[in-house]
Amino acid sequence: MSKQTEYHILGLMSGSSLDGIDMAYCKIQINNPYTFTIIAAATFPFSNEEFMMLKNCSPDIHYNYQQEDALFAKVSANAINNFLQNNNLPKPDAIASHGHTVFHFPALGKTKQIGNGQRIANLTGCKVIYDFRSADVDAGGQGAPLVPLCDAIFFNNYHACLNIGGIANISFDTPTGRIGFDICGANQLLNYIAQTIDLPFDENGELAAAGFVDEQLLSELNACTYFQLPYPKSLDNHFVRKYFIERIAAANISVNDKLATATYHIAQQITNVIQQQNTLHQNYQLLITGGGAFNIYLIQLIEKLAGIKIILPTNEIIQFKEALAMCLMGVEKLQNKPNFLPSVTGARFAVSGGVVVVPEKQD
Repeated sequence: MSKQTEYHILGLMSGSSLDGIDMAYCKIQINNPYTFTIIAAATFPFSNEEFMMLKNCSPDIHYNYQQEDALFAKVSANAINNFLQNNNLPKPDAIASHGHTVFHFPALGKTKQIGNGQRIANLTGCKVIYDFRSADVDAGGQGAPLVPLCDAIFFNNYHACLNIGGIANISFDTPTGRIGFDICGANQLLNYIAQTIDLPFDENGELAAAGFVDEQLLSELNACTYFQLPYPKSLDNHFVRKYFIERIAAANISVNDKLATATYHIAQQITNVIQQQNTLHQNYQLLITGGGAFNIYLIQLIEKLAGIKIILPTNEIIQFKEALAMCLMGVEKLQNKPNFLPSVTGARFAVSGGVVVVPEKQD
């Protein structure tokens, strides 16, 4: 019996920037090399009630998340059903759902993404793969970042792949294998500041560009000991809020100056990583994806500080690469192949992360 060589997978990603569920329906062909086609993609924004639930979700590892787990599964399933119907798409071979991270403490062997896969399967009538990170954490890994496998397979013509979402992370090849790690808090810092004046985000970085960098706040943000830690390493959203956002909130400066300072901090931390890596390349090629790629001022700052030329990919790749990454991880799980890179996460061995469930028969 021949192995399946082509999959239609629906990937879901909900990140720390809390702007909604990114969804991509992809065809992935198991060739040498693998190829992908994004057939349809969309973002489903959260309602105010859903946004507040996620924003205020407790990071307590002893908390029972049953209610939040069921609610986020229902939100995900409704978005899936609407997406498939709106785009006149057949049911996929599987749904690869990241869920939404409410805490991530790999040092304690704990990570939690809400969005019950069995409930999504029951409400959509589709096979679902979920809870991707736990297997890698159980193997002693960080369970993050997830995207470097996708970078290695689909985007290895770049020297590095940088994603600027709620958290900025990067991956690149080294002589001992591909590595990847979280760099710093990103859009969740900028969005928090913008939301204090009832804006969802700082469009194009225009408010930041009109402000001035506050050296005291910048120094406090850059002083975080996380930046000196060796990889593998990853950031927890709660830590980002506790360390960075609390310091931003306490600063007695204007909103524009807070945005200018936070944007400079992000560009500076990204530049530090690029300059450590970029020692041999004359024409350094950096792929930037995630919502931060649309922040014109931030991109210009990175270009200026790092001394590189940035050419952005298509909007579809910028917005939906993480959803595509979930599709790839789902395919590898269905193939029973490793979908985490121990060189990235620090795990003792390569795992095929994810739990596969099918719709339960209804009485």
